[in-house]
Amino acid sequence: MVQERGLSAVSFQQLADAVGLSKPSVFHHFPNKESLASALVSRCQTKYGKEYGEVIDAKTDAPDKLRKIAKIFEQGLIDDRLCLLNSLGQSVATLTTGVQDDLRLSVSRSIDRYARVFEQGRREGSLKFEGSAEDAAAGFLALVEGLQVLSRAKRDFKLFERAADSYINSIVV
Repeated sequence: MVQERGLSAVSFQQLADAVGLSKPSVFHHFPNKESLASALVSRCQTKYGKEYGEVIDAKTDAPDKLRKIAKIFEQGLIDDRLCLLNSLGQSVATLTTGVQDDLRLSVSRSIDRYARVFEQGRREGSLKFEGSAEDAAAGFLALVEGLQVLSRAKRDFKLFERAADSYINSIVV
C-alpha cells in the first residue's frame, strides 16, 4: 500500500483491513508510522538486498548484471510494487530523522552495491562511463526508479524495458 500510495496516504485502519487484523493489533506491532516505515526499509533491504546480491556476485559480465538488476525493477513495476526507496523518498520531509537516516543508509547501500558492477565493467572493459563508479551507480538507480514511475504513469510497461535496454546498450563497449 505504501508503494502504491505513499506512506502519508495509508491509514492504520486501511492497513489493518488489508491484513485482516484489528487496528489495535497493528498498533501493537507498529506504534506509529515511523516504526512502520523503518520496518519496511529493513524488509526491503533484506528481501531485495539478497536478490541484488546474488546478481552482483554471479560469475557473469557487468552488462548482464545491469540487465538482471533492471529486470528486478521491471518485475516490481509489473507486480505494482515500485521501489520502496522511491516511494518513501518522495515524502522524505514528512519522515522522522531516524527514518530519514534508515532511508539514507539503504540508498547508500544500493549505490555501493551497483557501484561494484560499474567497477567490474570498467575493469573488464565492458562498460564505458564518465566519472566515478558511485556516480554511475547513482545514475543507474535513478534511471530504474524513474522508469518505474514513468512507465506506471503511462501504463506502458514495455517503456521500462526499452528505455533500460537503451541506456545499458549506450554504455556497453
